[in-house]
Amino acid sequence: MVEKWASRSDAWTPDDDIRLADLVLKHIRNGSTQLKAFEEAASLLGRTPAACGYRWNGVVRKDYRAEIEAAKQSRKNGVSEPARTFDATTSTPVVEALPHTTSDSMKDVIDFLQTYDEQYHKLRAYLTQIEKEKHELAEQVESLQRQLQTQSVVIEKDVTPEQLEEDSRTLFAIMERARKLLGDTGRPNPES
Repeated sequence: MVEKWASRSDAWTPDDDIRLADLVLKHIRNGSTQLKAFEEAASLLGRTPAACGYRWNGVVRKDYRAEIEAAKQSRKNGVSEPARTFDATTSTPVVEALPHTTSDSMKDVIDFLQTYDEQYHKLRAYLTQIEKEKHELAEQVESLQRQLQTQSVVIEKDVTPEQLEEDSRTLFAIMERARKLLGDTGRPNPES
């Protein structure tokens, strides 16, 4: 049995699809959002923005892949075009002048700020880790200095002068590293 499909009075026409595509591509080229394109198309075509978005994403978009890429490239190159709207009575394009738009869209700015925020938090965590290590090293230096003051160094018979010299260099290298981390004062900064 063959079913007959009745044509709906609000069905999308090929002309509607072309007008929708033209508006979306214009918004992409000019750095605007597709949502704004759907709003403009809704008022022009007598539909809701959601219906325009659904039609664009579900049906029309796949036929305009090359044009979408060209529009994105045009936007990246900073080329803007005059706005085109349609006369609702004659369905003919009406060209209007648009102010020049920059090549950076708001999405690019938002992406940059999000990346900046992530990097800031990573650097902040790294700084906290470094400050903690600095504090631990300062405590180690103070502990070693206390040990040196309270204990006398006993040189065993088996310790050679070369071993003693190497141990001394190692100790001084550790202390020097700690001083560099703490600054010239040799005391931890009370504000850290």
